[in-house]
Amino acid sequence: MRTDSLLLVGSLFISSLLILVSRPVIKQQPATYTQKAIGQINQQFKLDLKRFERELVRFENAVKDFSTEEILEKDLRNSYQSLRTSFKKVEFVLEYLDKEAYDKVLNGAPLPKLEPKVADFNILQPKGLQVIDELMAEEDLSAVLDDLVSQSKKLSTGATSVIAFSKDRRLTDRQFFEACRQAIIRMVTLGITGFDTPGTTMGISDTYTVLNSLQQSFQYYEYELENVKQQQMFKKVNNLFDQAGRQTRKKGFENFDRLKFIKEYAQPLYASLLEVHLALDYETIEEVSRFPLAVNYTEDNIFSENFLNPFYYVSLEDSDQVDDLEELGKLLFFDPILSSDNRMSCASCHLPEKAFTDGMRTSISNTGHPLKRNSMTLNYAVYASGYFHDMRVKRLEDQFEHVVFSEDEFDSNYASIIDKLNKSPKYADRFQAIFQDPRSKIRNHHIDYALTAYVMSLNSFDSPVDQYFQGKREDLPAEIKRGFNLFTGKAACATCHFAPLFSGTVPPLYVESESEVLGVPNDKNTPLVLDDDRGRISNGNMREVAEFFVSSFKTPTVRNIDKTGPYMHNGVFASLEEVMDFYNEGGGAGRGISLEHQTLAPDPLGLTKQEISDIIAFMKALSDTTVYDNHVQLPQDFSQQRLNGRRVVGFD
Repeated sequence: MRTDSLLLVGSLFISSLLILVSRPVIKQQPATYTQKAIGQINQQFKLDLKRFERELVRFENAVKDFSTEEILEKDLRNSYQSLRTSFKKVEFVLEYLDKEAYDKVLNGAPLPKLEPKVADFNILQPKGLQVIDELMAEEDLSAVLDDLVSQSKKLSTGATSVIAFSKDRRLTDRQFFEACRQAIIRMVTLGITGFDTPGTTMGISDTYTVLNSLQQSFQYYEYELENVKQQQMFKKVNNLFDQAGRQTRKKGFENFDRLKFIKEYAQPLYASLLEVHLALDYETIEEVSRFPLAVNYTEDNIFSENFLNPFYYVSLEDSDQVDDLEELGKLLFFDPILSSDNRMSCASCHLPEKAFTDGMRTSISNTGHPLKRNSMTLNYAVYASGYFHDMRVKRLEDQFEHVVFSEDEFDSNYASIIDKLNKSPKYADRFQAIFQDPRSKIRNHHIDYALTAYVMSLNSFDSPVDQYFQGKREDLPAEIKRGFNLFTGKAACATCHFAPLFSGTVPPLYVESESEVLGVPNDKNTPLVLDDDRGRISNGNMREVAEFFVSSFKTPTVRNIDKTGPYMHNGVFASLEEVMDFYNEGGGAGRGISLEHQTLAPDPLGLTKQEISDIIAFMKALSDTTVYDNHVQLPQDFSQQRLNGRRVVGFD
């Protein structure tokens, strides 16, 4: 009996060993919050934030010591470099947590701007690191010492409150990946282009610091990725960080190959961090937010057709009716029924073959005389927070009423238009099928929404440059590559025309559009005279009556620019060569026009003829390959026969 018992115990022991040996080893998650990746990331952020706080104090003290000649100029410059490095280590979290404070206090553009979302008219004077960067670019820092003392104190004071708000915040895993990917957008659109460093052009070394900070935080996820059997994914992303870091380490601003960096390193990182986020099964912003965002988080390519969400910019909802609404909008766009004399349509000034412009210096009125401004392209127009050259309208769907009521354009009103549309059963049925109005009425906003839906469709993102970044095209001609690097580097074009729209819609959130003061002349005769169009300050919006908006005009996209000439708000320049010469010489101020608030630097860019030619080649490569099928059959069933004789307007 005892022997049998021993045999039974021994058999059970051996069976247990076999089960243990054959069972797969499953690594347990760290037991505490601080042992998890996100816990360690938050701890590291606190340490880096303390370093930034110390460097703020040191820099402010260094400025004071320099003013009393206790330290040398090189010591002050070294202190500034240390400050920038400490800031760039924490920037991706600070901007993510509080974008408004980031822009107001830490690193906003060095220009005055209106304070948004407040009842009072309040002008925010420029302050922060970009202002200091312009001062630190001076050859003789003693010449700007008073400004340095003032700005360093403002930065230290403002940053202290931001740090106090941020130091006790805890990022979640979702927020970490969102902040990382937002930082990559910022890096390629504002960092390597020099936007962040308008004076010192330290953007490449900044980028190295940002990459290093992101990589350090990402490495905490090695254990979690191992647990879901994604070791190769970890190695892939870590290697990309290594390679990107090598590309930016000790590289100069003008000779940096931005195109290669974006294509081979930044874009793959942007996509791979999304893969990691999804592989770890953490929720995304799109799953927790009730509101649409401008950037589609789950898109993995900055140059993708779906990278930006057009529905963020309009009041329309993404629904099954959008396609039908777009078709109705297309009919209305080419139908002169909208104008009082049934002769002018939207396409009178927005021809599809000219990228929805008209090829005229300024558009022609309904009586045949020239209007004041050049026709703007409608391609990619939806992605903006302001419309018309003077940005007087803030939503795309609100733009059309200005054309309807203008005596020089449609010279009509909605009641008259609706009365005519109701005389066509085909039009009436289309409106009712889409909007299902309980009283079977066509309403003002129905017309606006239909036209909006059509304009929203005019974005193909399929130019040769897009195709290259999307991996649909193996290579680009050498002159286009050189042009891209000049556009995003030495020529500083990309500091106002931001990728991927190459317009004034500002990354990394793409929720605000900018206007610029360029000093555009009224003609090309010398001496040059500033054009008398006062621009944004006269747009009728009393909240924008600020002196720095005198002669300020919306920054348009340069996509399809080879089809949209003549150029500038008044069509003064007939060719891209003339436009480039104007910029190369410092705009109006550089050519002798006295202009207090010009936002374009008045200093010459020093571009050679070959460099200008390369930039133009690049801009032409931003032309869409899509040809829009805009041939429509207008309804001809109106009860008034005179309306059935109208022709489609908008084709040669």
